[in-house]
Amino acid sequence: MAEERIFLDHASGGPLLPAARVEMERVLSGEGAAPGGGHREAREARVILEAARKQSAEFLGTEEPDRLVFTSGGTEAVQAAIRGWGEAAGKGTIYVSEIEHPAVETAVRRLQKSGFSVVPIPVDGEGRLQWKRVKPAGPGLVCVHVAHHDLGTMQDLVQARVLANSVKAQLFLDGTFGAGWIDLPRELEGVDLLAVSGHRLGGPKGSGLLWVRSGTAWKAQLEGGRQENDQRAGTENLPAIAGLGAALQEWNRDAGKFRKCARESQEVLWREIRKKVSSAKLHGPEPGPERSPAHLGLSFAGLEAESLALVLDRVGVVARGGSGCVTREMRIPPGMRAIGATPEEARSLILFTLGRETRASQMALAAQRVADAVLRLSDAFAM
Repeated sequence: MAEERIFLDHASGGPLLPAARVEMERVLSGEGAAPGGGHREAREARVILEAARKQSAEFLGTEEPDRLVFTSGGTEAVQAAIRGWGEAAGKGTIYVSEIEHPAVETAVRRLQKSGFSVVPIPVDGEGRLQWKRVKPAGPGLVCVHVAHHDLGTMQDLVQARVLANSVKAQLFLDGTFGAGWIDLPRELEGVDLLAVSGHRLGGPKGSGLLWVRSGTAWKAQLEGGRQENDQRAGTENLPAIAGLGAALQEWNRDAGKFRKCARESQEVLWREIRKKVSSAKLHGPEPGPERSPAHLGLSFAGLEAESLALVLDRVGVVARGGSGCVTREMRIPPGMRAIGATPEEARSLILFTLGRETRASQMALAAQRVADAVLRLSDAFAM
């Protein structure tokens, strides 16, 4: 009998939700018409497109579905949000931490080169943004993530809104990691721009969302067509959009169940690993309200993450060795550097990211396999 494999790399990409797969297959089996035409097939495609837009708007909790733009993924949504704001604003101050995702960091750096000023948001030893230590410097854009991609830290979005209001800035929320793990309709108040990644919510890879509140200074980044209400040119990827809409509809219905399963699994996994592996160190907050329920970032003293990930793969645990969001030139991921982690800890960082279908009943076995892998690799290095 084949060994049960335990998939704990959902941040990189997990399985489609069943409803998303069914909807994508339905659309793919159709005529393939683009939504922009005037014939019957185009009108039918347009119905599919707008149904997905409505499902997505319900997930976000917005009554402005026409301000929602389907993108090719989270990276495009993030870049379009920041660069589109910058082109429309022309000048201003960007408030941003050093631990943001590279998609945010590169967009901000581009604007900085064109004359925008940047004010850093300090970070504490567990990756929490320190809003009260920010030095106000005028209006512009406040950037904040829902959950950190390496540390799992959930940010205080209330304080982000307070800062944005106090300096009369727009607020950009990067929801590519964590959008499903918070009550977005409640948190959307005060947000002006929002980016979401589809594949981390059970939608297909290559799907994402950008939402721009009406009245927000913003300029479309893809021009040359009138698709997406003149906000993104190019023929819509209807199968991916339909799959994303179906996935978000499941989140609309079952988000509470998804969050409960992930939280229980996370707690069991960390408890059992800590019990079995004395060298394991958690980076970011302990499991609880300040940590994404879908994330554990652990380092293992004396071991290289890539080697450990390979051994874990052989024993049936799928996890990512090291940050998936750094450039080749980085010695240490920005998030790890900001919290004071050593280069050795950064090199041994393993990310265990959980999903909707992860079950707590699997986690004791996963922890035992982690312990076995650590022992096997430690013995190999000791020889």
